[in-house]
Amino acid sequence: MSDVTKVRKTLTLSTQFWLISLIAAQIVFVLYLILGYGLSTVENQLEAWNKFNDTAFKDGDTLGNLAYGMHVLLAIVMIVGGTLQLLPQIRQRFIVFHKFNGRVFVVLACTISLAGMYLITSRGTVGDLFMHSMTFFSGLVVLLASFLAVKAARSRNIKLHSEWAIRLFLAANGVLFFRLIIFAWFMVFGALGVNTDDFTGPTVYAVSVSAYLLPLVIFEWYRRLHRQLSDTSKLTSVQSNIMLKTYAISICLILIGMIFLIGLFGITLGSWYPSLFTA
Repeated sequence: MSDVTKVRKTLTLSTQFWLISLIAAQIVFVLYLILGYGLSTVENQLEAWNKFNDTAFKDGDTLGNLAYGMHVLLAIVMIVGGTLQLLPQIRQRFIVFHKFNGRVFVVLACTISLAGMYLITSRGTVGDLFMHSMTFFSGLVVLLASFLAVKAARSRNIKLHSEWAIRLFLAANGVLFFRLIIFAWFMVFGALGVNTDDFTGPTVYAVSVSAYLLPLVIFEWYRRLHRQLSDTSKLTSVQSNIMLKTYAISICLILIGMIFLIGLFGITLGSWYPSLFTA
């Protein structure tokens, strides 16, 4: 096996590990949303939302409750649809479905983001202004990436469309990233750096950046490296540099995947399961 093949295989395997870790977290998260918010809504017990979030349902706040319901319940369809958009087997074999699902994903992602931004400004949430700003930033990225992904698709610029679609996917999953990372921290370091009274502190700030901004930075790193690996004319002259970059980002993706799995274990046992199955 040549060095070039090894480098490409290393990047592919590390990317697959990251994606599998994320999909595992998404499956559990979707089940939690269905069993929690979904069943409560079907049974017309909206006040039961507060079992999962203290500020989810407020008497008399019809618009706010509607926004929260859309923000949470539409996320079930969005998460499933967004992951399907990433799978190359779906994109290549089911083109019509890919296009339809992409449109649905964009609409849902934008709707959920707008609802989330409305809730932040009208009801507030845990944390302080910095955390709220990072969440708001993620919502703006969703709106911008949606517009540019659709624009590129209409212009038949598939490469540019794919890049903006991935940025959209990463921004749309920011809330899940935050939960996984913060619970991974709790599992390893406890509440170190977290003010549990108002959910502020250096750890919360670092996790906010790691969940909402860092994925976009890592993708830019990944995108540039992938372009270098695809450019065979330059591969020989910068081979050692490319190998170093590949192993660095591969280690980064593996670490992130491991953080996701640790966080998934922590949040499932520490939050999701107790809120669903304990009185």
